[in-house]
Amino acid sequence: MFLKKIKNSFKKIHFRLALIFSLIFIISSGILFIFSFFFLYSSMNETEEEETNRRLLNYWALFQSEGIDLVILEIEKESFLYGDRPFFARIADDKNITLFLRYPESWAVYSIESLENLPIKKFENSMILNTENSENVLKVYTVWLSEKYILQIGISTARSVQLLNLYRRNFIFLLIGLLLLGFGAGAFFSGRFLSPLRNLNSALKDILSTGDFSKRVQERGIRDDLEEVISMFNTMVKRIETLIFQMKSNLDTVAHDLRTPMTILRGYAERALSTPEDIQTAADALSTSLEQSEKIISMLDTIMDISEAESGTLQLKKEDLELDKVVESLTEMYQFIGQERNISITVKTLPYRISADPVRIRQAIGNILDNAVKYSPNHCTIEISMKDLNDQISIIVKDEGSGIQQEDLPFIWDRLYRSPGVKDIPGTGLGLSMVKAIVMAHKGIVSVKSSPETGSIFTISFPYI
Repeated sequence: MFLKKIKNSFKKIHFRLALIFSLIFIISSGILFIFSFFFLYSSMNETEEEETNRRLLNYWALFQSEGIDLVILEIEKESFLYGDRPFFARIADDKNITLFLRYPESWAVYSIESLENLPIKKFENSMILNTENSENVLKVYTVWLSEKYILQIGISTARSVQLLNLYRRNFIFLLIGLLLLGFGAGAFFSGRFLSPLRNLNSALKDILSTGDFSKRVQERGIRDDLEEVISMFNTMVKRIETLIFQMKSNLDTVAHDLRTPMTILRGYAERALSTPEDIQTAADALSTSLEQSEKIISMLDTIMDISEAESGTLQLKKEDLELDKVVESLTEMYQFIGQERNISITVKTLPYRISADPVRIRQAIGNILDNAVKYSPNHCTIEISMKDLNDQISIIVKDEGSGIQQEDLPFIWDRLYRSPGVKDIPGTGLGLSMVKAIVMAHKGIVSVKSSPETGSIFTISFPYI
């Protein structure tokens, strides 16, 4: 069980990251140890060699000025004074017969007396005396005091080896401690840094298991790459949730509002079938059925356009558009429609240009004008103007109609909503929903001010090109 838990822990990315960085740390530390060890080893060798050569030079100078006896006396004195740094000294004649020999008793394992059996020419360079039971060696350096005397000084590597072993052991202990500390700290901090990914994974599991797209990942407020991923995930889930809600809403809307035209269509179809001998009745029934089917298709198309616009997926074919020309063209068309009821339309435009889809813009403005004409009484005036308000281009449509009740204002932009007071006027309740969706798709704003006494003022605002 414990081994399984460890195995599962190392499947987590923050443990693997900690392990990778620990391995990098071990390799880097190993390289550092090798370089530092050899640097320390070379430095100690150079120091020992310099100290021995300096001692040989001092003894040679003392011999030249005071003679062999004082050299021996100086060796005795230094052996006593520098007991913590032991050395051996040997003075021999030109036949390699030992005249003076002094070394610590523990150095007997080096067989120092065997130097007397070697030919003198072997002393031209430094020598190494080994021992079988120790890794320490004895380095021997030689100098000719005169033609009759040679002086040999030797030092052991015991102290250097001890220091190097101590350095190696301490380095290993320190490395292990730092490795454990680094792995633990790395696992902890990488776990903290990667916690958004774990939260993201948890949210995804919840969404997949429950189908609840209301789940969100808590954002930390730190603007890094992980936070950007979390933000995009939340945005994506929100959009999916909106699309699903709109899909359900559209299905409900279609199921509810298509019932009436489908019932009418069915009724007329049944009438046509029940009187096959009456050609005129059948033709009228088919004509009415076609009208109802067109109404159904138009309603479905409008609902789909609104859904696409609200979800941000509506394809806009933008171009440089002269907004004043569009308003004037629509005004001319609705002036002709309003003539039957003696409704006049005044227009004041300004030469503004925007980047927009001309078909969709005409559709949005046309719906506002259509409502203004439809809900206005006979013999009235509709005013259309354009203004530059708050660095935006605004189209203002003011009518003298019955206005909108205050309790209805929050709902007029909802799909298929119709105020109870206008049920006798034909309409689908999709016009204003379409207006708002198109305007928002163009990064614009639409608003309304209305009261039953003064009529309505609709304002559509677009950003500059």
